[in-house]
Amino acid sequence: MKRVLLYAPMNPLRPDAPPSGDRAMTGLLARALDRIGYRAEPASTLRTYDATGDAARQSAIAEAAKAEIPRLIAAHRADPPALWITYLSYYKSPDHLGPEVAKALGIPYVIVEASDAPRRATGDFAAPYAAAKAALAAADAVIAMTAHDAAMLRQAVPPERLHILPPFIDAARFRDVPKKRGLTPLILSVAMLRPGKKLANFPLIAAALARIADLKWFYVVAGGGAGEAEARAAFANFPADRITFMGAVPPDAMPALYARADLYLWPGLKEAYGLSYLEAQASGAPVVACDTAGVPAVVERGRGGLLSPAGDPDALAQSLRILLMNRQTRDIMGEVAAEFVHGERDIAHAAQRLRGLLGSLGA
Repeated sequence: MKRVLLYAPMNPLRPDAPPSGDRAMTGLLARALDRIGYRAEPASTLRTYDATGDAARQSAIAEAAKAEIPRLIAAHRADPPALWITYLSYYKSPDHLGPEVAKALGIPYVIVEASDAPRRATGDFAAPYAAAKAALAAADAVIAMTAHDAAMLRQAVPPERLHILPPFIDAARFRDVPKKRGLTPLILSVAMLRPGKKLANFPLIAAALARIADLKWFYVVAGGGAGEAEARAAFANFPADRITFMGAVPPDAMPALYARADLYLWPGLKEAYGLSYLEAQASGAPVVACDTAGVPAVVERGRGGLLSPAGDPDALAQSLRILLMNRQTRDIMGEVAAEFVHGERDIAHAAQRLRGLLGSLGA
């Protein structure tokens, strides 16, 4: 098998890392590469993430990168890998390493899930933005995973170097799990309850559910984290028997949980895309979400679920009402959603897309 150096500057690969969506996608990317004859090796443990625009931290990261680059070149010069792939380089976690190392080793340099944010060219993130922009300019191939990102990248990347790889999952995990749906519809959300943008979804969910209190349903949240108390607070006025927070659920138990869900609900405010949308659809659960950011990359309107304007609780509630009151519509949409994921967003399809792309680079 050919060797690939795989680097995730936001959350570098390591065995003890806590779960996150970007780490899950990095792992899926490595598995897709393995299917087409590339063995992914962690390139570096250097983390370049700066959430707040801290100039001192940015400077320290840049200095650490300067020391890491010659080490990596020396480590791989005698036996260069086939290529370097960076997953998720942007203004908060730019790739300082890949362009220089790939150039020195004479190998292709690829960025997967790239994005560009020109408004960050000035201000607290100007330096890391410049580094991310330089990485885009150096890349032999830039792969966007959503139309939202691709639209911005077209202003910075020549069309012959810009490619699309839609988000994907290992759909086989959800294929043959028996459905165990009860008389009262179960509405499911799956989220890591970290402080920040994720928690902004819960007041909107609570507002939408309050508008359909006349219908039968119960709502379940799977996922734990330091923000759980804040998430729970959004539902303080609901009857206790309608809202359940399960805490963290082991990955092996997730297919069975999705199989119990009649609907998957997650607005997706500021969501890059969200693999849980694909997992729910693969299990036959239609999605109710907002038409915002990267959500349309994983939920096709009317095919995998219903999308409403971002931040509108009335519209979100109307989508829920439509599917809760029409069992046949809900079931048909769930079947179509499953066909979409198993037929187009499985890891096998992603692997074939990557085969063609990397082959064109001579890697």
